[in-house]
Amino acid sequence: MKKTIFYRICLAMVLTVQSCSEENINAVPANFPQASSIYGNKVTVLQFINNLYTFVPRGYNRMDVSPGSNDEISGAAGATPGVPTAGALTAMVASATDEAVHATRNSAAERWGAGQWNSSAANLWDSPYRTMYAGIRRTFNYTEDIGPNLIVGDGANELKAAERDQYHGQVIFLRALFNFELLKRFGGYPIVKKQLSAGDDMNIPKSSYADCVKYITELCDEAAPLLPLVYPTSTSDFGRATRGAALALKARLLLYAASPLNNTAGDVTKWEAAAQAAAAVINLKNGAANVYSLYPAGTSGAGYEAFFTTIAGNNEIIFSKMEPANSNIERLNGLPSISGGLGGTSPTLDLVNDYEMITGLPFDWNNPTHAANPFANRDPRFGKSILFNGATWMNSGTSALVETFEGGKDKVGSNPTRTGFYLRKFLNVNARWVAPTGNTNHCFPLFRYAEVLLNYAEAMNEAYGPDNAATYGLTARQAIALIRTRAGLTGNLTVPLATTQALMRTAIRHERRIELAFEEHRHMDLRRWKIAESVLNQPVSGLKILKTGATTYSYTPEVVEPRVFTAKMYYYPFPQEELSRNPGLVQNTGW
Repeated sequence: MKKTIFYRICLAMVLTVQSCSEENINAVPANFPQASSIYGNKVTVLQFINNLYTFVPRGYNRMDVSPGSNDEISGAAGATPGVPTAGALTAMVASATDEAVHATRNSAAERWGAGQWNSSAANLWDSPYRTMYAGIRRTFNYTEDIGPNLIVGDGANELKAAERDQYHGQVIFLRALFNFELLKRFGGYPIVKKQLSAGDDMNIPKSSYADCVKYITELCDEAAPLLPLVYPTSTSDFGRATRGAALALKARLLLYAASPLNNTAGDVTKWEAAAQAAAAVINLKNGAANVYSLYPAGTSGAGYEAFFTTIAGNNEIIFSKMEPANSNIERLNGLPSISGGLGGTSPTLDLVNDYEMITGLPFDWNNPTHAANPFANRDPRFGKSILFNGATWMNSGTSALVETFEGGKDKVGSNPTRTGFYLRKFLNVNARWVAPTGNTNHCFPLFRYAEVLLNYAEAMNEAYGPDNAATYGLTARQAIALIRTRAGLTGNLTVPLATTQALMRTAIRHERRIELAFEEHRHMDLRRWKIAESVLNQPVSGLKILKTGATTYSYTPEVVEPRVFTAKMYYYPFPQEELSRNPGLVQNTGW
C-alpha cells in the first residue's frame, strides 16, 4: 500500500497527455494515475521512458542565481529539471572557471568561481543532488513496477521483445548516468539500489569511490548490449541512449577513476582499463563501417562550427541533451548591440591566449607580428568559438562587425562583455529572436566522438606512452592528430616535440582545453588532474582594446574577476538538508 501511494505521488508530478505523433524525448508525458495504466499501454510506456530523459543534465546557460528553484521538478508545476527560471540571471558553468566570466555581475557563476559556495542550498549552484536521486528513483519505478508487467506480443498495443529489451537498456543507461553525475561531484555517495518506501531505513552511508565506480560500470555493461547501435533517422529517436552512449559513459567513468584525484597510488592498470573502454567506442562497428567519426568525416576545419547545430547525419554525436528548435542560446549570449541580446558569456583572455596559430605553434604577445593583429591566423576553432573585435556576426553590412573596443557598440549598453570577447560556440548565425524570427536546432554534446578520442589519448599516454598503440591500432599521438586535423590546423598536427609522456600529457591537456571549451569539462578536468588549486586560484583576465586609428588598436590585459579554489573544493559538499535527512551520510572533508 505504501508503495502504491508513493508511486501515484511520483507520477502526479508530470503533465498532460501528448498525441502519439509527439512521442519524442522532448514531449511532456502523461499524468498516469496508476502503474497498470502504463504497462498495459505501449504508448504510455514510451511516455514514461521519455520522462526519464528530462532528468538528463542540461548544458548551455543552466546556472540560476537561485539553485534550489531548479534542482528538482516542483510538484504540479512540472518544471523541467535544470532549466533556469524565467528572467533569471543564467550563466554557463564555464563562467565559473578560467574559460569565461558572466557579463552580469553577481551571477551564480561569479559567486561560485569566487569560492562563495557551501553546503547551504542557497549557495550550492551546481548540485543536482535531489534531481539525480529523483531520476534514479524513477528508473526503479520502471524496473520494479512497469518492466516486469509489460505485455509482450504482436498485438497493436503490445511490445515486441526487442522493444522491451531496448527500453530496459535505456532505463539502465540513464540510471548509470544519474549515478555518475553524483560521483563526479561528490566522490563516494550513498548508492540506492531499489525504490525506497516510507518504511525503509533511510540511514544510508556513502559508499567508497571504488564501489561507486564498480556499480556504475556494471550498469553500463548491463545496458550496452540491450541498446541499438543506431536508431531510425526520425526525430522521435534523436537523443536516445545507444550502445555507444553506454560505452562512452563507461570510458569517461574509468578515465576519472584513473586520474590523480581518484588514483592517488598511480595504479597504471586503471589507465589501461580506461584506454580499453575508450577503444571500445572508437572501434565500434555497424557492419563494416565505424559507428562514429569526426563531423563531417574527412573534412578539415569545416565541421567544428556546424557540429553543434547539426543533428541529422552527424556521426560525431554519441549522446546529447536535446533542445527544441529556438533562439534562446543565441539571445542569452547575444551581443547587446542586437536588440534583446543579453551579453551572457564573456570568454577570458586566458583562454584566448591558449589558441595556437593556424600553423599549430603557440601564440605569443611578445611576437610583434602576432601582437599587431592578434586575432588573425589563429587555430580555426578560435573564430568558431569566440567573437572578437573585428569579427562578423548576424547583421549585414558594417553593422555585422563586432566592436569590443572601448566605446564600440558591443562594449557599451546593457551587459556588455567584460573581457573584450563574446561566445560564438553553439550559436547559429541564422537564429533570430526579433522579427523576422528564426529558430535553430541545438544539441548540447554530453558525449561526442572527439571527447572519446581525447579520453583515449590521455589514457593511452599514461598507460603506454605517446607512441605505443598496444592492441588497439591507434596511438595517443595519432588520436590527437585526428582532432587537430579536423580543426583545420596546417602544421604541428602530430605534436612531434611531445617526445615524452610528460610532454604529451601537457599537449593532451591543451587539446582538451581548446576542443572542449565551454562544454562543461574544464572544471572537472582541473579537479581530476588535481591542479585546480593552482589554476583556479588565479584571477582571470580580459583585454582592454583602444582604437588608435581607422584600423589600428592597442591591447592591454586587465584582471576582470577573482578565482578562489581550496583543497576542500575538489569534491562538492553534500547539501546540508540531505545530511539532516540521512544521519548515515558524512560530510565531505573540509566542508
